[in-house]
Amino acid sequence: MSHKIPDVLSFQRGTIITDGLMSSIILNKNGENKTVPVKVIRHGIRGANSHPKGDNVSNIQRTETAKTHPESTGLSVTFSFKTIPAGSLMFGCSDSAFRHITDGFIDRFFARGVPEFDEVCRRYARNILNGRWLWRNRILGETQVTASVGDKKYLSNGSRLRDFDVYTEDEQGLARAIATGLLSSDNASPAIKVEGRVLFGFTGEVEVFPSQNMVGNKPDGFARSLYKVDMISRRDLISIMGSANKNEASAGDFAADMIDMGRAALRDQKIGNAIRTIDTWYLDFSGTPIPVEPNGASLDANTVFRKGNQNASALLSNMDEMHPETTFNPGAAFLIAILIRGGVFSEKK
Repeated sequence: MSHKIPDVLSFQRGTIITDGLMSSIILNKNGENKTVPVKVIRHGIRGANSHPKGDNVSNIQRTETAKTHPESTGLSVTFSFKTIPAGSLMFGCSDSAFRHITDGFIDRFFARGVPEFDEVCRRYARNILNGRWLWRNRILGETQVTASVGDKKYLSNGSRLRDFDVYTEDEQGLARAIATGLLSSDNASPAIKVEGRVLFGFTGEVEVFPSQNMVGNKPDGFARSLYKVDMISRRDLISIMGSANKNEASAGDFAADMIDMGRAALRDQKIGNAIRTIDTWYLDFSGTPIPVEPNGASLDANTVFRKGNQNASALLSNMDEMHPETTFNPGAAFLIAILIRGGVFSEKK
């Protein structure tokens, strides 16, 4: 029986993820690896216009770049991850009957040995260990990922990108740690500390790729803004760029050749998006997993893959009919992942 989605229905994220801090890997005097932060530098460049008007082929821009230390042999990115108890996922619900239905689904499906729940946890574990969350940085060299839970380390050896089967022992062990947090009742979720290393195969200063910021009303000639932490204050930036307009609306021309803007990082949201790229259960699956989204939205494909009775709202309306069985239920697996993702699903009046 289909149930109407309440006027108020929301779930909080079931994952807590920090930003991914970027560091250069260099050898110290003793031949041991050490790391130093990767800086975001704002600077000027002179490029060429892709579509020049008249004879103006020059394109003068201000932009931001992140590069490793000149003596670096690789890039290190670190973040921490944990899951919250499944019983805390529901944030708001205006219908007590629907709340009861949701609680029943969680009680039935969030349990060890339930194939759909176990599979979601394994897929999360695979996407942590395979380094999908490194995004473009993966192409820079050999990727190695380590996830630590207390004294136990899980390694990326054998972890694959394109499919979700034949899981390694490390992936299965990490999946159990992820499940432990979701099944806990007292927020005693194990903290998972993750480090991804990209080894260049040579020594040198290499451009790396932190998250980019969405900036509205950019000043003319400003190319891009990169995400950073421990950033320079606005006041100090204005002071350095002394030619800024009095109303501070435009940065004006550079008063310095290069400016240290802060430490390069991958935004937590970007890491989370990669980790939840586990949806292969949509109709017409063509071999490419997409992020778990209510309507199966994929920015890469610029389309939505879940329409009609395959989207999150339709499945939520019918979740009281779902029960663990011997046959794997793709819809139930997607719903488990949606609840972990979180979101607002309220129906408009």
